[in-house]
Amino acid sequence: MGRVKVGEHLWINLSRRSICDNCTAELCVFNDRVRMGECERFTPLLMAFKKCSCCGQMFEVSSNFQALDYDRCSKCNEHTTACALS
Repeated sequence: MGRVKVGEHLWINLSRRSICDNCTAELCVFNDRVRMGECERFTPLLMAFKKCSCCGQMFEVSSNFQALDYDRCSKCNEHTTACALS
């Protein structure tokens, strides 16, 4: 379980197991009980955006559920080197 701060007093708990755990769909016919990392039909419970601390792009917090650093977007989390703006 990951905890992401999206406001001064607002935190969002994200499940790191599967993107389906963070989705609003109660019954999804597209998931066959496997760990999902990407889904075209993903709809987050709460839409929250953050500005990436590395590149400055805005990203949706729930789509970044596997991140090691929740302050960086998914592209910047894939970098093997340190970010110049951090």
